Amino acid sequence: MQDIKLRDYQEQAIDAVRHQFQRGIKKVLLVAPTGAGKTVIASAMIKASQDKSNASLFVAHRRELVKQCSQKLTDFDVNHGVLMATVSPNNFATVQVASLQTYTARKDNEHFWKPNAKIIFLDEAHRSASKTFQDLLLEYPDAYVIGLTATPCRADGKGLGNYYDALVNCGTISELTEQGYLTPAKILAPSMPDLKGLKLQAGDYEKRGLNNRMNQPKLVGDLVSHWLEHGEGRPTVVFASSIAHSKYISSIFNDNGIPSGHIDGEMDEVKRVEVLRQLHEGEIKVLSNCMVLTEGWDEPKVSCVVIARPTKSYGMYLQMVGRALRPYEGKTDTLIIDHSGCVYEHGFPDEAPEWKLTTSEESAIQKKEPEPIEKQPVTCSVCHTVYKPARGFPECPSCGAIPTKAQQQVHIQQGRLIELVKKEKITTQDKVDFYAQLLTYAKTKSYSRGWADHTYKQKFGHFPHNKQVIAKPVSDDVKKFIQHLNIKKAKSKFHKGKIYD
Repeated sequence: MQDIKLRDYQEQAIDAVRHQFQRGIKKVLLVAPTGAGKTVIASAMIKASQDKSNASLFVAHRRELVKQCSQKLTDFDVNHGVLMATVSPNNFATVQVASLQTYTARKDNEHFWKPNAKIIFLDEAHRSASKTFQDLLLEYPDAYVIGLTATPCRADGKGLGNYYDALVNCGTISELTEQGYLTPAKILAPSMPDLKGLKLQAGDYEKRGLNNRMNQPKLVGDLVSHWLEHGEGRPTVVFASSIAHSKYISSIFNDNGIPSGHIDGEMDEVKRVEVLRQLHEGEIKVLSNCMVLTEGWDEPKVSCVVIARPTKSYGMYLQMVGRALRPYEGKTDTLIIDHSGCVYEHGFPDEAPEWKLTTSEESAIQKKEPEPIEKQPVTCSVCHTVYKPARGFPECPSCGAIPTKAQQQVHIQQGRLIELVKKEKITTQDKVDFYAQLLTYAKTKSYSRGWADHTYKQKFGHFPHNKQVIAKPVSDDVKKFIQHLNIKKAKSKFHKGKIYD
């Protein structure tokens, strides 16, 4: 048995579920962000239940999820059986991990060995409303039920309160990022794609219409060019709008000399396992998929997500983004390249709320009133940084420029691919430190103090008020700002030359 030590928030979640059971609640929805370790939590509870001679049944709707749970139970030294096609049964084990499809196909067979279960765990519990999940639960009317999910809402955004009696939150993306259990997200985003006229079906865009809109040569070409500029060197997963779209994306990456693969739900298991191995081993740099890797897939080394599939579903958005938030050796952040407008539609990932249990007639997502233009993400007209203002018309957090309403609208429509950053308040000390570093840089380059003054003004919009500072080592951020100004100056000279030629 591996020495597995639970994190504080995992232990707290287990205690909270037990408390609900002690109160007489028998169906609890456990919500934890993607990467928080839901299978670890479930395995720890199953181990504790087995130690008390209680039978447990873990149910998942995909083979990969069944295998994942089986491996984690092995890590916890839990003797268990697996109920899945092509797998030899262990009917006498008090713990069983079942494929939902296999259970459903066999349950009416007179030779079927129905597992005992005092506690049932439902993985990807946002699917709990499905008939197959509900039919299975009818077989165990007295069992305690624990649903596991990162997004406790159906595809249409409605809640799961008709199927569970209590909800336990196991941390938020923001909290787990601050604690170092998830990596911070760095977002690049173009403007929203043209989705006008697309029909909705079951709360999301109709699939055929979405594919026709997104599966176009120019749009796919943009994916490749932007990835080359920003994502090269990062193991990457792409979320496409259809199987055809995913295959096309993969082929264009390969045509440009970038080893790429494709995976979808119609591929047989052997091929799927092989392409996932290729990504893990670095044989391919980019893996494009359609509706396969949105749930239950764990590859921590992936540090870039390309969203090429617009969605109205907040749950799906968080599932896609969450695929790459797990920490990994040498991984400092996760790059999200949003070609779908999702960040404009749903907001920043770490703004995900503490969920509440709502019924099937209520939205599980706290709807916000549309924000006025001055509070929507805008593009800086000076340095092209995109940021989300907190209120009013604040200056750009990178260079201090103040955008006009017209500039905000123009830049959003232009759809430049730039980094989305949250506005951070610039303190007086920040400005003093910046100026101190400019003085150091000026000295190493034999520039005048006036150069430092004017460079400071381009950053903050005014000359330094306090010039009595002590020089400090130059940070990478200051070097990048100086480089940005040099590039901008070079481009300006080039374009002026073109005009007068």
